[in-house]
Formats: sequence, C-alpha cells, structure tokens
Amino acid sequence: MYSLQRIIKIILSSNMKTIAVIGDIHGCVKQLIKLYDKILKYTDDVYSVGDLIDRGEYSKEAVQFCIDNQIKPVMGNHEYTMLQSLIDDTREKGARDKEALRLWMYIGADKTIESYCKNTKKKLKDFTKELIECGHYDYIKSLPLSRETDTCIISHGGIVSGKTEINMLYNRQTPSKLNKLQVIGHTPEPEAIYRKGHYVNIDTGCIYWGKLSAVIVSEDASCDIISAQI
Repeated sequence: MYSLQRIIKIILSSNMKTIAVIGDIHGCVKQLIKLYDKILKYTDDVYSVGDLIDRGEYSKEAVQFCIDNQIKPVMGNHEYTMLQSLIDDTREKGARDKEALRLWMYIGADKTIESYCKNTKKKLKDFTKELIECGHYDYIKSLPLSRETDTCIISHGGIVSGKTEINMLYNRQTPSKLNKLQVIGHTPEPEAIYRKGHYVNIDTGCIYWGKLSAVIVSEDASCDIISAQI
C-alpha cells in the first residue's frame, strides 16, 4: 500500500473522482475532526457507515459535525435502537418499546443521554426533548439503511442475499459479492479489512482502540485506507 503522501499526489495529479466513507464513530468526535481534515485532501464527498452515537463521550457533537459538514451517514444499529426506544407517533400514545430500551441501555445509551443533557437530570424525557429541539431526531430518523454511489454500496453491516433489509443493521457474516464494492462497518477489527472487488470493513474500533478509519474509493473502485488517532 502506498504512503499517504504518495496516494494524495497520485489522486491530485490525475483529477480522479473519489468519495470517502468513515467507519463507526461512536461519539469519538476528536478523531472524527482529525480524520475529516485528512479526508479533505482527497474529496469533500463524504459518507459514513453509521453508529455515530453511544459509548463515546461526544455523541451530540459527532452528529452535529456530520450535519455541519454534509457528511452522509447510513443508519447504524445504535441509531435504530435509540429510535425504537423513544416515544413517537407511530406507536400507541405514551408507549415505548421497552425491550429496545433495555437493549439501548446495554449498548451505551448512557453516554449519548449525557452528551445531550449536560445540565439536566439526564432523564429520558429530557434527552428526547433536547434531541427533537436540536433537530437531531428528524435527522437521525431520516437516515437510510443503505446508500449507493457510482462505485460502491454503503450500509452498516452489509447486504447478504436472501436476508431482510433490516439485517443490514446487524449482519456479521461476510457480505454477498455484488456488482459493486460493499463498504461496511459494525464489526470492529484492529485494522480495516479490504477484499478487492468484494467489500471493505472500516470499523477499526475507535471506541476500543482509539483509531477511526475511512476508505477512499476512487472512480476505478480502487481503495485506500486512512486513519486518525488521538
């Protein structure tokens, strides 16, 4: 694999169209900012595999950074579980999915609630109110399960033929080989996994090992990985 400096030189000299896809963020906004600054040397067309929230300290800030910089995430299982945990107009008034709420609390909800409710009692109703008022509820609710570009298909866990759409949020199997490269996250690995012409997993476990990664996908579907650590 070429050095970062040589990759940049090749891309800039060839005017090759590229996109970038960021791995699971989980509230690690410092690494996100640092990685985004690197990405801008390649492209300003930036996506994310989802899981912006939970476990890390800065979920609210990570979501806002994506909004401010027009980063295009897909839905992650953490966003989906959070939404299922909250009262909304699709369920009976006053009801919430208690099983989803238990799961969300288990997978890191407390850090997300704290990031939105710094000066309150940090109750779920305070969190819901703040999430709605700052615009993040509608933003997160609008995230698609997948996005397709000219060169790749982006989803959180990957598409497996014959499985339901919702499986994209939770899949840990090797994704199916499609007519385009699959870019996924969800399953943390110390290093990104790239299988040429098949898939790339860019969840490098920022919340565990401190490294947030992105893949730069060129118009010829070639890939290079860049990372940021604090």
